[in-house]
Amino acid sequence: MIFSSWFINRKKEIQRKSKIKTAKKVIFGAAAGSLSGLLGGLLFSPKSGKETRKNIADSSKEIKNNIKEKSIVLKGNIDNKVSDAKDGITDAKAKISEYLNEKKVLNQDKASDIITETKDTIEDISPIVGKADTSDKKNKK
Repeated sequence: MIFSSWFINRKKEIQRKSKIKTAKKVIFGAAAGSLSGLLGGLLFSPKSGKETRKNIADSSKEIKNNIKEKSIVLKGNIDNKVSDAKDGITDAKAKISEYLNEKKVLNQDKASDIITETKDTIEDISPIVGKADTSDKKNKK
């Protein structure tokens, strides 16, 4: 059971890492696409310098807003992942604690049973040992 949950958690971790890689690729692609679109527009536009500067300013604002939006989404995803990881650790800690407490109770019960059996055995053999000691003392006299 411990191994199966470990494998499940490992699989989830791999999936999370894959999603993070995908998010990075999307952000990089969006930035690269925006930049190439901006450069292409500048190079091939038959506009005046004033219009071109205005377009550059507008495009840079658009890119800035796009990056902000993507970073907010990415931050939210990371926060969710961290929260999930913390929850997983808390759950694992609780399960381990519960498991150890169960083992402790079982070992205490076993120890108690062994002590009881030992006392019973001592009580059972003490009359026999007592008779043997008495007969040994008589034989030595």
